[in-house]
Amino acid sequence: MNIFVGNLEATVTSDDLRNVFAVYGTVIDALVIKDTATDAPLGYGHVYLVPDEAARDAIAGLDQALLKGRRITVRECVYRSRQERRVNRMPWMEGEQRREARRQNGHQTESPRQHAAK
Repeated sequence: MNIFVGNLEATVTSDDLRNVFAVYGTVIDALVIKDTATDAPLGYGHVYLVPDEAARDAIAGLDQALLKGRRITVRECVYRSRQERRVNRMPWMEGEQRREARRQNGHQTESPRQHAAK
């Protein structure tokens, strides 16, 4: 079973995850997810643990446990389709709402051509 592990301290490694979860069953893979551009950890990872019963025990036993001084979140990784992921997104603002938000944030609201005409 693929397990999501969240709220990881920046110093947590894949080996740390492997060692923590190995108590519950056979760890097939453990991975701390990193930014591809900076190689900085993103604060979450995945552990593939078998058998499924051991994975459920690990989820129950390790959710909110301390790992390197931080309470980690542990749950079953649920795969969602692209459509399901899009449903939860905020709809884009309409043009006038977008312009008003930019005005409030101090952005230039006129086109470069209008700005040059002044």
